[in-house]
Amino acid sequence: MSPSRIEDYPDSKVKHERFPPCLLPPLRGSRTTPAFSVSAPVTQFGSIIETQFLPEREWHESGHHIDPVTICKAAWILTLQCFVQADILCFVYQEVESAGCIYSTSTDPVLYLTRVDGGEEARDFLRRLGVGTVSTVLTAPRGHEICIVEGQLAVGDFGNTLLYYSGEGDGGTRPRLLAGRRPLGMDIRVGISKEVNGRISAALDFRRSHMSQDAATSIFRTFQHIASQLADVAMIAPSRGTTRLEDIDVCSSHDWQSVRQLTASVSPVEEQCLHDMIVAQCRRFPNRTAVMSTDGDALTYGELDDLSQRLAYKLAQLGVRPEAFVLSCFEKSIWAVVARLAIMRAGGAYISIHATNPPAYLESVITRAGTRIVVCDEKHANQFRHLVPITVETSPSSLRSLPVPDRDPVCDRVCPDNACLVLFTSGSTGKPKGIVQVHRSYATAIRNYAKILSLDTNTRYLSFDDYAFDISNLEFMVPLITGGCCCVPGPMATVQDLAYNINALKANAAFLTPTVAVKLDPADVPSLEILCVGGEPLSAELVAKWTGGSTRLVNQYGMGEAAISCCYNDKVRPGRTNIGRPTSGAVFVVNATSHDKLLPVGAVGELLMEGSHLARGYLDQTAARRTEAVFLETPPAWLTAMHPTRVSGTAQPRLYRSGDLGRWNHDGTIDYVGRKDHILKLDGCRINALEVEHQGRKRLSPLDTIIVDIFGIVDGEEDPVLTALLHLDNHPITPTPTTPTTPTHNTLPNEPTITDATADPHTATKVTEIKDAIAAALPPYMVPTQFLLLSHVPRTPSKKTDRRMIGHVGLKYHLARRAERRGDVVLATRARVVLP
Repeated sequence: MSPSRIEDYPDSKVKHERFPPCLLPPLRGSRTTPAFSVSAPVTQFGSIIETQFLPEREWHESGHHIDPVTICKAAWILTLQCFVQADILCFVYQEVESAGCIYSTSTDPVLYLTRVDGGEEARDFLRRLGVGTVSTVLTAPRGHEICIVEGQLAVGDFGNTLLYYSGEGDGGTRPRLLAGRRPLGMDIRVGISKEVNGRISAALDFRRSHMSQDAATSIFRTFQHIASQLADVAMIAPSRGTTRLEDIDVCSSHDWQSVRQLTASVSPVEEQCLHDMIVAQCRRFPNRTAVMSTDGDALTYGELDDLSQRLAYKLAQLGVRPEAFVLSCFEKSIWAVVARLAIMRAGGAYISIHATNPPAYLESVITRAGTRIVVCDEKHANQFRHLVPITVETSPSSLRSLPVPDRDPVCDRVCPDNACLVLFTSGSTGKPKGIVQVHRSYATAIRNYAKILSLDTNTRYLSFDDYAFDISNLEFMVPLITGGCCCVPGPMATVQDLAYNINALKANAAFLTPTVAVKLDPADVPSLEILCVGGEPLSAELVAKWTGGSTRLVNQYGMGEAAISCCYNDKVRPGRTNIGRPTSGAVFVVNATSHDKLLPVGAVGELLMEGSHLARGYLDQTAARRTEAVFLETPPAWLTAMHPTRVSGTAQPRLYRSGDLGRWNHDGTIDYVGRKDHILKLDGCRINALEVEHQGRKRLSPLDTIIVDIFGIVDGEEDPVLTALLHLDNHPITPTPTTPTTPTHNTLPNEPTITDATADPHTATKVTEIKDAIAAALPPYMVPTQFLLLSHVPRTPSKKTDRRMIGHVGLKYHLARRAERRGDVVLATRARVVLP
């Protein structure tokens, strides 16, 4: 997200610097029946009132002097931390006075800004908040200081929530809502009052167009739950123990029950081997076409059964058995399907690799997997003869000349919990990450996927993705397990080639990345009934193009660590990152730094996956610590309490910390928010930015910097670009320590300038060296195609690289260059039709 522009106001008494506002996002997903509803006629605003917000107390006993107003301020800060993606938490505070039956404003609003340090003791935080000093200079908090700013300011530019205090009440049964003009941009107003009996009442007033009653209820109950715990902290003597801010439970009983309902069920395990499920269809429909390609090759289910069994027998004789890993390297062809099925029938697990990967990458995969055998086509046989002991070269004639096995099945020792495939994706230190999937995971996921999409014997699924990527497994397994047809296209360079292959094969289902799907015209592929997309955000252009017609558009969300998918959304709407509902398992939202803390509905946190569709873990001892970190061996205490039957006895759930950030909606769907780490997605491929930077840094000095990001918009006009941004310490544009970086009208403070590194005579050679270093170690899709030069590296107040700022200026540069290229008709036309 780019930093917000905050302009100076002519009559403002407050001096300020620019920083992103703290905005509580729209939360409109709602159930039919509200959780509870008090008050308010049907207007543009709704309200929630609680006369027992905090119980009766002697608030100043024991000389602690932490008043309820301070407690509520602290509770609101921690509530905002749950629901807002912002480094600096900010809200407006105002005191009001009673005026008959309503309250009216009595003081100018002040602005509270701070960062939260989870390790700080809650009592210390309350004390600092209670004695904060007021300033008329608005600056971003340094570290975790609390800034309180007063003066004439446009509060709506800094946040959209207001907390107000109405002083001593009259002991009535209903706290009064704030009357008068609503401050600009305030979507949420929270009022608190202290009654004569010591009881604290509260009211939350919310804009109905901004959020639903259910969402407002979750926010209000979270606020109350946190405030109650802080009140306990304030009343307990320090000698009786301490509570850190990170120890505060943020999930109220109200939301705990909501999460329990949303995650009530997970799919039962499918205890079958994948090859057995496919062979069952071979025996059921021996004369039906199982696999066909546009080059004229085709196999019936009977032929697929026969040829895969022959090859499986040969592989078994060569030593393939359960938990043996076998390489598979093919161009697009029906014979790749035969090979992968044969490897599984022999008891082994296949590793699909691409021949264009650099030798260092291939050697790393082979060494770590301990593989001795590669099955490949004639084109790639010589490439592997010096890399592995045994090369099994396949061709139609060689497969048909193999002897018929004298036993069926070829391997009777393979079980559903044995490995079926290994998927290599990017790591973070130059070593690719090997994800081990088992038969049980894919069998369970495919059964659910086919049911959700109504796939059956009439399904003709396009095998579009490269065999080295995870979606390719779905593209051949799903149609063969459902008794349909796997459609293998020929070479494709343009969107016209893609349309031709879909039509020639009469494919009615396909998975495409948004970058590709947005270029394809629905009218050009009338046979396509289901279009699944995923791996990147969906643009408004894509949604508008593919909704409302005869093709069913499905947004599919998942990762290599989960078989097939985790969520699906077949009611896609523009402008949202809604990934829909879980497919095979349950999804929880937990604190991004601690999975032991469950978050309320609507809060932003890490998506924690549960279910039998999850992978076994990572391949070797190199990744053992990574496996332990993200595949949880011990379920959190809250899960044991919430779903005891799923954790009892030997039934230990599979749990995976995805690294993705998201939120539950009250309608049972999930919004994707982003990543908590440096994983990027380009045309569906997962790229670890740190790994690319690690390789590129080998050609840089210790004072130089490389930052990798993706710039562009998936709108069909141009493809997003993997970009390396360089800062070279000895370059002429690098400012000296005394060079000021004064912002202009069109720039932000600390904003670097960007130039094309390949066009700079001082950096062109260095760019070539960096690109060659990356290409020598990583697959082609991880090599940046755009290199830019930074005048300096922007830093956050904590002195870390400000990647948000870099993303802002990089995207601005990219869009400016794209506007220039629009004038070139040849380039613009080519970008719209060429496939990535």
